[in-house]
Amino acid sequence: MIYTSGIITDTTRKQSIDELQENKLRLVCEKLQLKPGERHLDIGCGWGTLAVYAAKHYKTQSTGVTLARNQTAYGNNRAKANKVDNLAKIICTDYRDVPATPRFNKISCLEMAEHVGIRRFTEFLTQVREMMDDDGLFFLQIAGLRAAFQFEDFVWGLFMNKYVFPGADASCPLNWVIGKLEHAGFEIRSTETLGVHYSATIHRWYENWMKNKDKMVKAYGKRWFHIWEIFLAWSTIVARQGNSTVFQIVAHKNRNAFDRTSLIKSDDNSPVRELSVI
Repeated sequence: MIYTSGIITDTTRKQSIDELQENKLRLVCEKLQLKPGERHLDIGCGWGTLAVYAAKHYKTQSTGVTLARNQTAYGNNRAKANKVDNLAKIICTDYRDVPATPRFNKISCLEMAEHVGIRRFTEFLTQVREMMDDDGLFFLQIAGLRAAFQFEDFVWGLFMNKYVFPGADASCPLNWVIGKLEHAGFEIRSTETLGVHYSATIHRWYENWMKNKDKMVKAYGKRWFHIWEIFLAWSTIVARQGNSTVFQIVAHKNRNAFDRTSLIKSDDNSPVRELSVI
């Protein structure tokens, strides 16, 4: 149960949506350099998949926060089923209510920050900085747009704001996100632009959506089904051609005393850049 972009690692075949998401979970944990016993916070954790994965495979003390009660129950049940309920816990709360102490060693946020909005984005990043240990790492995966403007980009934005994600106005070009991070006191360790991976992920969602047309129409009606049919099909195209994309950013506090040499070993944890299979 994940609603964020996956990662392609094998270009010789069409990997399944489960494989793409497994690849992404592993990549996030490796970029964060998770270690046993570290305190890990996943903001906007959804169904708790990353928190449970990190606790199971990296033995971290992972906490996920979500506003949804059903997601909270599902995530905690998943932790129990994976025998890591002593390490992973999902809490139903607003991220702004997470205590700043004790601080977390690693913080992740996957495709939730867009919904914070432009007006509160700096406030959000400042809180993340205050919740994180001085030697910690912050992993941000965020949907974005290209800086070069085309009319289709404008139409796409209007469609998204009206029908799919009202108010999610913090999907911006990379330079805007980087500027906000630096202004909040972060130093950027690495960035990846992963639009083609996003396109592949959304295309698999589209295929699943169409395979379950009758169930979706029965549950939500024809109008809702067709809105999401258009959304998923259009998203597949625009992510592949560059109108929209998704960024992965690793950052840490911009402190003189931060041990930057400790990050060298993470350089190889980058997804495949040239892809032919979606």
